[in-house]
Amino acid sequence: MKRLLVLIPAVILATGCVPTKKYNASRAEVMRLESEAETYRLRGDELSASNARLIQRVEELAADTARLSGQIAELSARYNRLLGEGSAEAARMLRQLEESQRELDARSQRVEELEQLLRAREEAIQEIRRKVAAALLGFEGNGLTITTRDGNVYVSMDDKLLFRSGSFEIEKDGAQAVRDLSVVLAQNPDINIMVEGHTDDVPYRGSGNLQDNLDLSAKRATTVTRLLLENKDIAPERIIAAGRGESLPVATGTSAEARAQNRRTEIILSPKLDELMQLMDR
Repeated sequence: MKRLLVLIPAVILATGCVPTKKYNASRAEVMRLESEAETYRLRGDELSASNARLIQRVEELAADTARLSGQIAELSARYNRLLGEGSAEAARMLRQLEESQRELDARSQRVEELEQLLRAREEAIQEIRRKVAAALLGFEGNGLTITTRDGNVYVSMDDKLLFRSGSFEIEKDGAQAVRDLSVVLAQNPDINIMVEGHTDDVPYRGSGNLQDNLDLSAKRATTVTRLLLENKDIAPERIIAAGRGESLPVATGTSAEARAQNRRTEIILSPKLDELMQLMDR
């Protein structure tokens, strides 16, 4: 099944309001954002894939290093034999051995650099996880969970904390949780932020400017993003808001419990990968 997605650049949210009072204008904006989805793609998915590629690259370099070490050992043995025989071939073998050793040293250095950066990235993720948990101590377990996976920190908020059924107006407790989180995000400017709205599979029956679950999820993501941006120390370009509708459930089935789990807003925190990607492409 084709996934539906609405992506909303936070820069737009910070500089102008998406029309919401006129149904046609609202639908036109949703269609425009849907057309931009292919361009923006899924930054969170891309970061997860990049993390996997980095790990794979480290493994490949380590394997190449081991192979090169074996070749050097073989060349060294051959050189020693030729040297003992007084062969003119010994000088050529020595140059080849020295060149291979330089290549081995360079590869070993790259492996070490990548491994150090990956460790630093993991430590940074765990530190962000700790800071977020400390800031949201009163909410965790009460409609809010914090997890780490694929090199990202996921702050997931249930509908019961953020929104009434069918509404995109944030509740008081949910608003406080978002504001508390914004303080941590403002203090960590190297963290990218994606806000994803999710619904269950029950068709939207509301009225007004919203037509379906995709509209509702996009408006909820927008509401949370606007609230984060009330903290002026958070740069708008750090945030993307995404409406997922019912396309990415975390629980299967149609029970009340499963649907409650699927009605959520996720704030995905991802450290920037610029330095790691530059190293990987070298």
